[in-house]
Amino acid sequence: MNSKALPRLTAVLLLAAAPLRAADKVAVVLSAPGGAYLQAFSAFQAAYGSEVPYFDASADKPVLPPGITTVVTIGNKAASLDYPEGVNLVNAMAPGFFAKPRPGGGREIKVSMVPDFKVLLAKLRQIQPSLARLAVFWSAPAFSPFVGPMQEAGTAAGVRITTFKVTKSADLPALLRKTLGEADAFWLPPDPLLISPETLLIFTEFSLGNGVPMYATTKGMVRDGACASVGISFAESGATAAGAAKALWAGEQLPDLVYPSRIEITLNASSAKRCNLRFSPELLREAAYLFP
Repeated sequence: MNSKALPRLTAVLLLAAAPLRAADKVAVVLSAPGGAYLQAFSAFQAAYGSEVPYFDASADKPVLPPGITTVVTIGNKAASLDYPEGVNLVNAMAPGFFAKPRPGGGREIKVSMVPDFKVLLAKLRQIQPSLARLAVFWSAPAFSPFVGPMQEAGTAAGVRITTFKVTKSADLPALLRKTLGEADAFWLPPDPLLISPETLLIFTEFSLGNGVPMYATTKGMVRDGACASVGISFAESGATAAGAAKALWAGEQLPDLVYPSRIEITLNASSAKRCNLRFSPELLREAAYLFP
């Protein structure tokens, strides 16, 4: 645990006995107290504008102070815990979970790790102007509700979207071969059931070996071989979660799925060259990261 960046957990637990102010009716639960979760929490704290008690789900199941009305979870593990009826949940960085009705009147809001599909497709066409056919692979049930809206966005953008549900990694080579001559590129969502070191290697070798651009949503996947990603940074996820928590406190109406307003573009020059892509000067200026 980074004691300089976060107060000690014991200090937070002491807050359970203290009277809660209006601003203290929000708590944050982290899947782990470092790395990407810490980046998101730091951005949450800055955007929320006041100290918020936090709990480390990797240490023990948190016991929330009385009076908490909204819990912000950061990461899949934190989102998967049981929370009291009637408490609102804002789930950030939890691609394996989707907002669902909660008993007792509590809302469950998910901060999307994928940009709005209209924005996503517009950026992909900026990266690859000739893109007209896009293959999409997915596995997690939480991604199922996105299939229809993405295909609708593709129709509006003039991009034919073909989706492939992957039930086991052994099926991947055959599914990828189906895209040869039928897709100009393929895109991978932040799907925890789809992406593993094994499957990422299969995707990357197919992409680079056949000159078919692979697009993703995270910087790490671009570092490992994807041509580009159009995604949401960890900090932006945290800041968006803070906005959602404040909106719930103010009684504002929110959709079950909230899209962050800022996107992050990462490029891989070596992979792009092997897939016959050339990044425009405008795109290079816009990109947050460029791997050589």
